[in-house]
Amino acid sequence: MSSEIKGPGLLWVTSRIAPSAVDILDERTYLIDWYDNTHIAEIIQTKGIKNAFRYTDVEKGTPDAPRPYLAFYPMLDLAFTQGPDFKHITVKSDCLPGSGICYDLADIDVSYLALVGKMEGNAKKGPAQYIMTSAIEPANRTSEEEVNKFYDEQTAAISKASNYLRTTRYRLVYARTNAQSRKLKGLPTTDEPAPEPPTWQAVHEFSAEPASDVRDRVKANPSEVLKKARQNELHVYKLEIAHGDKKFFE
Repeated sequence: MSSEIKGPGLLWVTSRIAPSAVDILDERTYLIDWYDNTHIAEIIQTKGIKNAFRYTDVEKGTPDAPRPYLAFYPMLDLAFTQGPDFKHITVKSDCLPGSGICYDLADIDVSYLALVGKMEGNAKKGPAQYIMTSAIEPANRTSEEEVNKFYDEQTAAISKASNYLRTTRYRLVYARTNAQSRKLKGLPTTDEPAPEPPTWQAVHEFSAEPASDVRDRVKANPSEVLKKARQNELHVYKLEIAHGDKKFFE
């Protein structure tokens, strides 16, 4: 087990129905029959994961949302993902067509994100209806102090919105695509290299969809960290359903 995969954090999963499966797998079967009623229902019965949230990118159907479906799982200890109970969670179901294996039907990216900070805003009453995610891969030699300053300034600007709730901040500790996920589950796989997504991410929570000027404020940030970043991703997601205890590091 990697020494970094431990402590509180998120299992962060973005996906899309694979182009090769669009003729046999519809959105309702994938998101409701498989995700909500089968996969997540099993996950929240484990000892290590008691909460799950499913969101959809508001720009679904555009090039800006290549994997529009988001599911994430807050965990008190990411080390649970390294044990047998997690590895035995099923990835196959009769509700799915063809082989019934989710990795044969969907392109799925998984990130393990370690919680590094929280900034409370307005009082939360249940899950956030919308979240805005800001992820960056800083340029080489960018210090952690510089990254934290960048996110502090971003959060301060966003927090002025009337529907802002709070922000949590994360550091990437591991990532996998279908190839590595298939290996984890003992399925035939390929030598596809592990992905290299952005290494830092903030999740800004809102009670309603953030206005376009809030997004523009984030994109227009004059920070040198943002200007020089090797990767910079900004997404807004709408809540579809919350499962289990419905707690997100409350």
